[in-house]
Amino acid sequence: MNCLQAKKISIIGYLASVGINPEKVKNGAAWYNSPFRTESTPSFKVDRNLNLWYDFGIGTGGNVLNLVMNLNSTDVAGALLVLQKPEYSKITFSFSEQQKPELSNIQIKHTQPLQNRALLQYLASRGISQFKAVNFVSEAYYQVNRKQYFSLAFKNDCGGYELRNKYFKGSTSPKAITTIKGSPESVNIFEGWIDFLSALEYYKTSKPASTCIILNSTNNLDTVIGTLQNYRQINLFLDNDPTGELATEKIKSIHPNTKDYSKIIYKNHNDFNQYLLTI
Repeated sequence: MNCLQAKKISIIGYLASVGINPEKVKNGAAWYNSPFRTESTPSFKVDRNLNLWYDFGIGTGGNVLNLVMNLNSTDVAGALLVLQKPEYSKITFSFSEQQKPELSNIQIKHTQPLQNRALLQYLASRGISQFKAVNFVSEAYYQVNRKQYFSLAFKNDCGGYELRNKYFKGSTSPKAITTIKGSPESVNIFEGWIDFLSALEYYKTSKPASTCIILNSTNNLDTVIGTLQNYRQINLFLDNDPTGELATEKIKSIHPNTKDYSKIIYKNHNDFNQYLLTI
């Protein structure tokens, strides 16, 4: 077995084979109590689509080889010896496979301008003011299994919504990017809308000068990658985790004028919002 073959082994499958199961699975990610220490709140994330892991407690991650090396205190050769066992080599992952989206039973009844006090308090807890959010975020009132809920709603280009409140993070179909029109010369790319609003707070503006693309999930990157050559400059504000770094390298590989602000503004934090809350 070589490294390329080993990287096709599913991290989730490998963990299951050694008796480690996720505490929750949400938005294409499996969350575990870290296998490196005892904890009660899951901080170990596996991206099911990219087959990468990240441990937020120690600030490191990688592919299945990195995981086996860390768990077994060994090097690459030792990890390959572990993974070449028949029970692991049959657990494969393909980057060509697409995860089927889970059917959503969220039924939005209506949306309205942002004004709910509880939602405004939640935004404030994330360092976001009503003034910065009001032009981009609304309130959604929706039903799930006959129960009524409300949350912040961030609309995408295809009419779906990213939903967020203090207790819930989810989305409705269809899942897509959100484009905020600005200068056609440059584009700012964000992973999520909270980070987009965090940038508005950081730069003390209510309207970005450049066009902004909010991916709403790095899984949506392929839908815009072909259009990025239309811009002279690309500014990246993605997460400092394996998923964000993989997306960053993909964009850099196709556009020479790419600037990664995650390593300039918030290099010691996971994302822009986390940094905003420290200043």
